[in-house]
Amino acid sequence: MASDKQKTLRSYLPNAAIALFTAGACLFGVRYLPFITLAENWVDDLRISSLSPKQPQNTDIVIVTVTEDTLKTFPYRSPLDRHFISTLLKNLQDKGVRMIGLDILFDQATEPDKDAELQRTLREMKIPVFVSWPGNQLGLMDRQLKYLNAYMEGINRGLATLSKDGVDGKVRSIYLGGDSRGTWMPGLSAAMAGHLGAKIPKGGFLPLSFHSRPDADPPPFAVFPAHGVPFLPAPWFKDKIVLIGAELTLEDRHRTPFDLGYLRGRGMPGVFIHAHSLAQLMEGRSTRHLSSLGNALVVLALAVLGILLAMSSLAIGLKGGIALIVVGVGWAGSFLLFKEGGALVSLVSPTLAFVTSSALGTAWQWQKERAQRRFIREAFSKYMAPSILKQLEDNPDSLELNGERREMTFLFTDIANFTPLTERTSPDVLVPLLNEYLDGTCSIVLQHGGTIDKIAGDALTVLFNAPMEQLDHAQRAVDCALELDRFSEDYIAALAARGIEFGITRIGINTGMAVVGNFGGSTRFNYTAHGDSINTAARLESLNKHLGTRICVSHSAMTQCSGVAFRPVGRIVLKGKSEPTEVFEPVPAEEAASPKHQAYLDVYKLMDINRLEAVTALTDLNRKFPDDPLILFHLNRLNALSKDYQSGREEGPGTLPGTLIVMGEK
Repeated sequence: MASDKQKTLRSYLPNAAIALFTAGACLFGVRYLPFITLAENWVDDLRISSLSPKQPQNTDIVIVTVTEDTLKTFPYRSPLDRHFISTLLKNLQDKGVRMIGLDILFDQATEPDKDAELQRTLREMKIPVFVSWPGNQLGLMDRQLKYLNAYMEGINRGLATLSKDGVDGKVRSIYLGGDSRGTWMPGLSAAMAGHLGAKIPKGGFLPLSFHSRPDADPPPFAVFPAHGVPFLPAPWFKDKIVLIGAELTLEDRHRTPFDLGYLRGRGMPGVFIHAHSLAQLMEGRSTRHLSSLGNALVVLALAVLGILLAMSSLAIGLKGGIALIVVGVGWAGSFLLFKEGGALVSLVSPTLAFVTSSALGTAWQWQKERAQRRFIREAFSKYMAPSILKQLEDNPDSLELNGERREMTFLFTDIANFTPLTERTSPDVLVPLLNEYLDGTCSIVLQHGGTIDKIAGDALTVLFNAPMEQLDHAQRAVDCALELDRFSEDYIAALAARGIEFGITRIGINTGMAVVGNFGGSTRFNYTAHGDSINTAARLESLNKHLGTRICVSHSAMTQCSGVAFRPVGRIVLKGKSEPTEVFEPVPAEEAASPKHQAYLDVYKLMDINRLEAVTALTDLNRKFPDDPLILFHLNRLNALSKDYQSGREEGPGTLPGTLIVMGEK
């Protein structure tokens, strides 16, 4: 027999496998399936573009842009007039800037004098100047590369490469550096930040946390047109880091998270993206994106949550409602978290993990329950009532077919004087009577949730708390016994009107531990229970014919009942036992409220205090209630004990407690 831990582990393994598989598939999908990646990116972009908190303007970085108005001052648009660039650099140096970054590519010759002037200026600048260097993806011709190498010799360089998403082409990361024709080179923003002493993370990419929305007021950075710099006050530039680049309508623009959809937004100029990257590196600002490990854990947690929901016993409609609430709360919470400055948590992959694991888990549970129902019906249909069978089918996990030890309540019934009835009644009359009686009693048992273990002639053996768990099993058994007693009285009266004498139903109830399960081997399925507590219930049933009672309940069952009145019968040493069992008789509510009940309780206490006085009290009580067999039983028994005392067979009237009854005594 497998241990509870082993059975629990086996039941959880398939669900754990579903959760792990679902989490892995969703993590794989968000990385390698474009439609999932696009959905995840779009949801991230929606939060970034609409909920990015307002930030104060960065006061360390200034952007100087070459605009359409700037180009109108030159006879040709491209390449940019290099005398103008040289003059701009000198002017910025004179204004006291700290560093300059040129996001302009010098890959071909223009006017020789102007080319030489700019090259000389770059080499003679007293402040650090970093110039863009083409990455491998720009596809320059050999003659352009040869010119660049010669023209930029001895000048600080940084790759102009922007890290673009392979699915939708948006810039979401800082390009920290990479291969440049066989040599590792830092990105432009990383080169500038590193020169200024900032700690640059290892690796080629870092998720970009934009300083602020591009349309924020004030804007993320101060921006001035290049042709207007000579006329602007020097304090506006003193000790600033200046990035120079194009801000043109159709050139050097790149889509970012702020461009939702392919028709919205004109993209962000490359020099602005470098500024955002440089600001993040200089400030040491950590990205607001949750780490890959963090997102993986979120996906796994949602997959597990989905499986737990699927494993619950809730109705399918309620599960669907809970799933919608979980998804809605999760999405709303993540949007609010980001708005308040928290991390950008992935939403699509965890949602897919939750929904998929819930669906797969529900399908698995359905298939498992279907198989269990089929097995239960095949195993139990031969001997269990359809109503109980339906309960087991609805809750198959409550069944332990291999056997287990548990506390149960047992109810035994028998019909008084049934053997003489069979001898004097013809079968064609007796069989319908017995079947009608059993139909009524079995129906009552099933209504109270009992399991009919055996029907032996006129007798029933009933189990409570098996195979389904019933926390109130003792209460159910006693309530069932009281209803069986009422049914028996009505049935006896109905048969008496037809001239048929039918005996009362005697009932015994006991609560105790027993082993319950499938006994009988592989060829004969017999779900039953074994244990001494069952024998005690049977002896309590047979005790009724000695006491004149109809229902005897053990102390262990009585203590677990509420709303039912009992009167003590005695401490009875049953046959085969050495220790007494406290036995009680349930009484109807109207009798419990009568003076008779209290008088009996008083006399019962008196039996252990003074048996002689108890005899007097019992005599008086018997005179008032001559139809109560238990009062008469105690009176006759104590009178017999008094005769034993008078004849010398007992040492004194208090030698044995008056409520102690040894079965077989005179």
